[in-house]
Amino acid sequence: MRKIPINVYDIASWLYHELSQNDIQFNYEGYPVFKPEFILWQKPKYILPFNHRNAAPVKSETALCFYMNDKLLYKRLSNLKNDLSLFSGYLGICGFDLSPRMGWDEDLQKFNILLSQMATIWLALHGIRIIPNFRTGSFTTFSSLNAYYKNMPVAIGALGCWKKKLSLNDLLYFKLKIFQCNPQFILIYGMIEDELIEMIEESGIEYQVYPDFRSTCRRREVQNVRC
Repeated sequence: MRKIPINVYDIASWLYHELSQNDIQFNYEGYPVFKPEFILWQKPKYILPFNHRNAAPVKSETALCFYMNDKLLYKRLSNLKNDLSLFSGYLGICGFDLSPRMGWDEDLQKFNILLSQMATIWLALHGIRIIPNFRTGSFTTFSSLNAYYKNMPVAIGALGCWKKKLSLNDLLYFKLKIFQCNPQFILIYGMIEDELIEMIEESGIEYQVYPDFRSTCRRREVQNVRC
């Protein structure tokens, strides 16, 4: 089983207490319910990683995301209170994204999703608009999507997860997630496979693709524009 820093359990306990004290309900599967008033219902013009937030062309039109290495995310979780002021002026955030990778211990997958959801809602309780994270791990983690009301927008981070030939199971996996959530729109940070885009289009769901920060910088370097 993959090891987790011991203090992460303390953070999870603290977050659970904070949410419970602020009338956040946990569903029968143990996940915190996302209230509609927390949600960023408009599409941002830009999405940038938290660590590159200062590159935002217009803060008020930019949503920040957390599609990064787990070690960096643990650091952010340890500094939630100190980071609050750093979100000021931005349009909102895409939900935390601790890894629930297939093949990992299922309890660890569920714990990482739970911790990500609680951290995301904690920020919402402090006035930051949020876009729920669409990421799940194995099929047993699909219940985490029940924390979202149907028709809520969702965000996908596509930075390597789909860089392979998709199997029928991959396509079924994605289709079931769409069917379960029926999101109002999908924000895609990075590039997912054409087959998944076609599936989104066939479902009639609106979507928008945002280039990832590294690709944007590479294009600017080719054009001799400073990133």
